[in-house]
Amino acid sequence: YTPILILLLSTLALGCEFNYEESMMAEDLSEEIPDTILKNFSQVMVKDKVPTFFIKADESLSYGKRKETIFKGVHFQEYDEKGKVVTDGRADQAKMFNETESVEIWGNLSFYSDREEATLEGEYLFWDNELSTLSGKPEDEIKIVASKGSEISGKGFFADSKTKSIKFDNQVSGTWKDE
Repeated sequence: YTPILILLLSTLALGCEFNYEESMMAEDLSEEIPDTILKNFSQVMVKDKVPTFFIKADESLSYGKRKETIFKGVHFQEYDEKGKVVTDGRADQAKMFNETESVEIWGNLSFYSDREEATLEGEYLFWDNELSTLSGKPEDEIKIVASKGSEISGKGFFADSKTKSIKFDNQVSGTWKDE
C-alpha cells in the first residue's frame, strides 16, 4: 500500500499549483467586504447601570481589518450621568473608528444639544474623541440655531468641548446673543 500511496500523493502534488495572485486579490477584498452586516441595528452603552450613549441605524457594516464600522440611517443619543438625553441627532451615515472611537458623520446631519439649547445642522462633521473636538470641512457650511432665537452659520466650523469654544474660518453670518 505504501508505494501506491506515495505514487498517488506525488501525482496529486505535481498537479497542484497555488495561485498567489488570487490569494492577494482575496486579501485586498477582505478590506472592502464587511465582516458583519446588521439590519435595524441598535446599541445602548451603559456605565454604572445608567445609559451613556444610544445608537440606532438602518444598517451597520463592520470592517475588522480596517477597524471601522459604517452606520447608515443613523439616530444617536447621548445621556448625562442621571440618564437624561442631552444630545439627540440624526445623519444619513456615520463611520466610527473602532480603536479611537472618533466618528465621521455626514449627510443631512442635524442634532440638538440640551446643554447648549441649540440645534446644529450641516453635511459633515468629525468628532475627534481623543481631543474632544468637533470640526467641519473648510468648504461645508454649518448652521447653529439656539432655542432662544440666536442663529449663526459659516464654513470651517470647529468646536472644542473642553474650552466650550466655537469658531468659523469664513463666510460667517447671523446674530448670536450671549444670554
